[in-house]
Amino acid sequence: MRYPTLIVPAVLASALVLVAAAEEQPIPTPALRPVSSARVEAVLQGMSLEDKVGQVLMSYPPLDKTGPVRVGGVVMVGNLLKDADEARAKIEDLQARATVPLLIAADVEGGKLNKLGFLPGLEEVPSALELGRGGHGEAQSWGLAVGQGMGTLGINMSLAPVLDLAGSGLMYESQRSFGADPERVASVASAFAQGLAQAGVLAVGKHFPGYGDLAKNTDYHLLVRDVSRADLEGEMAVFRQASAAISAVMVGNVGYEAYGGKPAIICPELVGMAHDQGWATITDDLAIGTLAQATGDDPAELFLEAYRAGNDIMLTTAPPDWDKGIDYLGILEAELRADPSLMPGLDERVRRVLSMKDRLGLLPDVAPQP
Repeated sequence: MRYPTLIVPAVLASALVLVAAAEEQPIPTPALRPVSSARVEAVLQGMSLEDKVGQVLMSYPPLDKTGPVRVGGVVMVGNLLKDADEARAKIEDLQARATVPLLIAADVEGGKLNKLGFLPGLEEVPSALELGRGGHGEAQSWGLAVGQGMGTLGINMSLAPVLDLAGSGLMYESQRSFGADPERVASVASAFAQGLAQAGVLAVGKHFPGYGDLAKNTDYHLLVRDVSRADLEGEMAVFRQASAAISAVMVGNVGYEAYGGKPAIICPELVGMAHDQGWATITDDLAIGTLAQATGDDPAELFLEAYRAGNDIMLTTAPPDWDKGIDYLGILEAELRADPSLMPGLDERVRRVLSMKDRLGLLPDVAPQP
């Protein structure tokens, strides 16, 4: 059994003592704080429409190097995660220019998809499949190590763990899935997420409601699963079992015949099921070219349908100010101004986003009422 070399040696020593003493017991005292509705409402009430619209977009960092950062979050991808000093400096600059403190997200998985291999102690993070064959304590220790590594860079949200059940297909062959046994996947993935939380990092379970054994990749194909509602319910149960450990779910780009065949991110019923569990929802990448096939090859309509479906955070790996892309912020502002009845829904989304930021300690305290 492999254990990580954590970024903070004192915490490593404590964690390994706990693991040795009780392999299957959770490590207590997460670093995330309880949400305060007073803090959330104080920030929300001071926001303009433009501020609120910004909060529901998570994107590649803006190309503008000097102006205010209006989006609610950024996703660190590709060459943004190659050098620790450069990544840290980039994130510090973005936070300094942010209208509201940012969610800084990254797809942090292990194995061949390890994005943090440039950090000491994280050169060889096990894959999810490897962790799924190990114990609860090992997964939690790796979650803690990965979370601490993310923290040294300023990343506060992990677009992981993967909660898809898979004994074959893409998720299994790429070793992104923890396995095919629902109880074990829920337990080990939860342990990994608990480690992230102890390091002060939000965990996002994906790809709700379940990628399953699909062999192809939604990055290149518009995929629809022919699975019954009852069978899919069994896959969604894993997300519910892991509910205490995750702060949000990423809604997948897969479609389901039983739910109309549209990608889940534009299916109001599936997004609503996630909200019924109390989760915030984040779309999978809206910049995937094949996705627009679901909306007549219109990426702007895809974005709006994802919003209308109820998603809280629209994620895109395109910069918000890219002249070859679409004006996400402008499009949504125009939609809301044209139909004011949509405004309460915007406030609900922003509350969920701000609640995640409050868990991270990003929102200011408010004076107690006399």
